[in-house]
Amino acid sequence: MSVPNAGGRALTWEDLPELFPAFAVPGRWVELLMRHAALLAAAADRIRVTAVGEDDMVKRHYAESLEILRIASEAGWDGEACDVGSGGGFPGLVFAAVRPDLSVHLVEPLQKRAKLLERVVTELGMSNVHVYAVRAEDAGHGPLRNRCGLVTARAVAALRELLEYTAPLAAPGALVAIPKGSALDEEIDGAGRAMDTLGVMAEGRVAMRRNVSEHIEVLLLRKQGPTPPGYPRRAGVPAKRPL
Repeated sequence: MSVPNAGGRALTWEDLPELFPAFAVPGRWVELLMRHAALLAAAADRIRVTAVGEDDMVKRHYAESLEILRIASEAGWDGEACDVGSGGGFPGLVFAAVRPDLSVHLVEPLQKRAKLLERVVTELGMSNVHVYAVRAEDAGHGPLRNRCGLVTARAVAALRELLEYTAPLAAPGALVAIPKGSALDEEIDGAGRAMDTLGVMAEGRVAMRRNVSEHIEVLLLRKQGPTPPGYPRRAGVPAKRPL
């Protein structure tokens, strides 16, 4: 099977099954994702969740989200998934569309966006998705603490800050998968203390395929044990005083 080459053109919905042949029943999940995109577009005049133009939506939001799931799956993980700062549902809701057997938790602190996610989930009949209208710092002390087999976050914060939002939600032995751009080397260099404090170890980094993104890599970290008491710190502190 040939794989689409994005080259100078935008990816289309029809390209996704060829790009991601390991994800079963593509007719079902492509239709769900198309309906998801339509619901976001219909709400855009009231609730803006992306600045990406219509021509780039499939590639920038859907293909990149699926690529994160593909890379994480190949790295190995088990259990529930959590998406921190989900916005319009990228990448967590995309994960849930492809994997109806997977419980996915979407953490979104902005109330309007969280309510939109709840409406979308209901409209699409996605009973495997759960929305939390809370800040990540509060989620890290709630029922998701030390629970999920895969935790991810896309375009939320610098790594040293982001680890305090994501690592507490991961179960011991779980995978934290963080997509990052060209500043990844610098961010890793600055995140050593955060990794040590929160008990996560960098396991590797995998570049997205060039027909999905030419500059994004997914940093893979493994949670070594339960989150130490006191972390995450109270709301707002990780941003003001990152580890």
